[in-house]
Amino acid sequence: MMNPVIIIGGGPAGIASASILAQGGVKTLLIERSKRLGGRAASFFYSRMQEDVDYGEHVLMRCCTESIALLKLLKQENSVSFQPRLRVPMVDERRRETIESSPLPGILHLLPSLLSYRFLPFRTRMRAMRAGLSLLLWDPEDVSFAEWLTDHGQGKAIASLWDPVCIATLNAHTSDVSARMAQVVFKRGFFRPHGADVGMFSRPLSKIFESAIPFLGARQGRVLLGAAARRIIVDDGSVRAVEMADGKLIKADVVISAVSLPDLLQLLPHARRDPFFEPLSEISFSPIVNIHLWFDRPVMDEPFIIGVDSPLQAVFDVSAAHGDTEKHHIVISQSSATPWVDMPIGSIVEEFLSALRKLLPRAREAKLIDSLVIKSRQATFIPSPGADALRPASTTPIKGMFLAGDYTATGWPATIEGAVRSGINAADAMLADH
Repeated sequence: MMNPVIIIGGGPAGIASASILAQGGVKTLLIERSKRLGGRAASFFYSRMQEDVDYGEHVLMRCCTESIALLKLLKQENSVSFQPRLRVPMVDERRRETIESSPLPGILHLLPSLLSYRFLPFRTRMRAMRAGLSLLLWDPEDVSFAEWLTDHGQGKAIASLWDPVCIATLNAHTSDVSARMAQVVFKRGFFRPHGADVGMFSRPLSKIFESAIPFLGARQGRVLLGAAARRIIVDDGSVRAVEMADGKLIKADVVISAVSLPDLLQLLPHARRDPFFEPLSEISFSPIVNIHLWFDRPVMDEPFIIGVDSPLQAVFDVSAAHGDTEKHHIVISQSSATPWVDMPIGSIVEEFLSALRKLLPRAREAKLIDSLVIKSRQATFIPSPGADALRPASTTPIKGMFLAGDYTATGWPATIEGAVRSGINAADAMLADH
């Protein structure tokens, strides 16, 4: 193979593909249209506060083994800090409860926490534990998680227990996600001791992912930043070249597309008529809205909290995670954010500042210095019933063309871990084919 393998898209999927191939001695060219690596998990410099800000608030769980391995490969393992054990503060206007792990084995590690979870009546807690055991042991079938939960007597527990976890991990409500994908999250994470320990990034994400540049450079790899691919040129069923936005053609024998699904369909304009690619247009997406707030003093006592019976879903103390004692920067992360994605910025800030002050007493006296709202309309695909059948494999009918991206058939939801695994799958498929 004379030409380098071209990887289009410098997010976690593309970085994983390029790193695996480069480590195996394959010449690579990683193309990213922005000036920083990271894709949807990238950062930008916010001049008003003189700070790098992540486009989205991302965390890892300890079950995200391939993401952790990639960070180690890039010598960035110290850029994420994990809890010693799972601890999730759940907060409403009147009380604060904690879902946390105990030394008990297996699924029992959550038992003491659920027994004392006062957001639910005692009998409802008992039914929740029985439902959890059923979810662990049996196939829930490809129905909505809400339907499965209702069938298992969880109607009263959905809003205060199952839905917050689903929204945070799958970016969709229990009514929208498949029970099988919810089972993946609970079995690999919450039902396994230390599986769901939360890891927060201690540096802006682009600062972490830029370590891929010297890693690839030392292994016959190149990275092109600020270089947008316009089209993948296919002739006689094989990849021939990549056409760039400036009209330049880069010859290619192998291309790994590691861009988002909407961008893939732009790169392959005729793909919509291909039986392999046609089902991709049926995959639906869910938005995320992140509300960044800077205060004149600390307002949080915990690294993060989850809101209960509140419009506010999850709040993260960014400054504390980054070890910045001068700024007091928090981010409110609103998943499944359809109610807010078209709302005016000022109204969003007003609504969530009010909600935050109801949950965090220290925020009531704090002065808001600045705010920033970031909307991502197609943040992640919705793992709805039937969606798994739509997710494509890494290998395509086009010779030399492979797919990476969290929407591909990884068995994982749309997370950094899903993206990294997709990149590894694409690299492995390419090596097997050549």
